[in-house]
Amino acid sequence: MLAKFFVNWNYNTVKNAVFSYYEKIGDDIENIDTEIPFNLPDNWIWCRGCSCFSGMETTKPQGEFFDYIDIDSIDNRLHCIKKTKRIPVIEAPSRASRAINSGSVLFSLVRPYLENIALIEEIHSHSIASTGFYVCNSNGLLLPDYMFYLMISKYVVDGLNQYMKGDNSPSISRNDIENWLYPIPPIDEQRRICYILKTTFATIEKLEESLI
Repeated sequence: MLAKFFVNWNYNTVKNAVFSYYEKIGDDIENIDTEIPFNLPDNWIWCRGCSCFSGMETTKPQGEFFDYIDIDSIDNRLHCIKKTKRIPVIEAPSRASRAINSGSVLFSLVRPYLENIALIEEIHSHSIASTGFYVCNSNGLLLPDYMFYLMISKYVVDGLNQYMKGDNSPSISRNDIENWLYPIPPIDEQRRICYILKTTFATIEKLEESLI
């Protein structure tokens, strides 16, 4: 069972009302000022991944065939599933065990700098993903679209890259993602941010198409 981590903040009664950030784990309260990368608006919070993600589920392929998502299935420029692999269940790779849902976000644990990240849409929600991915599922604090934009952000990708280990296939771990601090706005603000980003990306895509 995942421990619950919540980041709270208080005004210190000092000159200029300097912010100080505290994290409560069980009965222990610890100052985490040195971990905070930047200040947030008053109605936002910092939250560990283990407090805003609901955790991952394991599943097994059923029937005769199943749709499999591995690293090759991801378009890492558009951050979407380009094509799943239709595989006989009897030939299922041992890594085919990550359950996904519509609204899940896949984040590759292997070479995260390649940004193999994708938002799962309904059409692919019945698929099974490789254990090479961390599957982000919101526990209610994050809208799926905001969670997606958050995970493809430079702040998250570059931040998690620093934890890579290994020479042949440098990777990060589940704990790296779950211990990372994520900036979380209220739900209405998340909707507004997502609307602005979608509109902006759609405009960019139209401009790119006009140049072809």
